[in-house]
Amino acid sequence: MPKNEPQTPPPERSLRGCFLKVGLAFLLMAISIALTVYLTYGVDTHHQTRAGIWWPERGRNLIPPTATEITLRRDILDHYATYTILEKDLNTFLDERFARDGEELDSFSTRSSVDPADVGSSIGPLGWIATDSTVRYSFSASNGASHDYYHDPETGSTYQDSAYW
Repeated sequence: MPKNEPQTPPPERSLRGCFLKVGLAFLLMAISIALTVYLTYGVDTHHQTRAGIWWPERGRNLIPPTATEITLRRDILDHYATYTILEKDLNTFLDERFARDGEELDSFSTRSSVDPADVGSSIGPLGWIATDSTVRYSFSASNGASHDYYHDPETGSTYQDSAYW
């Protein structure tokens, strides 16, 4: 290189370019977090049986093992489900799941009719419609969580609203 030629200084990074790169990185992180939250909590999942549910045991064990045609929606502290099950199988599950301290539970005797104003109306976010024959089972877990099961004994159609913390 000849001695008389001036050297060009190295190009300076523009402040705008740095802000653009940092901003783009934050935008991509925010989009990936939002997408993860949406796919976890904002999408209904469909399962033929309980064995296909990928949730942690904490939520999965609130679905009866003999339930079929399961649709689930998960929120941060609760979940909603629709499925088909025979009432005797639902009662067996509820008796085992919600019995406390070794006491026997007879869930069939605790069921109640739904409010007549709810018949024909959608119950919960999954659009489950209550019928004239719909009954409701309501339980509290030992940690204070509440679980409501709406069941149509004629069709086996069931709606579940479980809140846990």
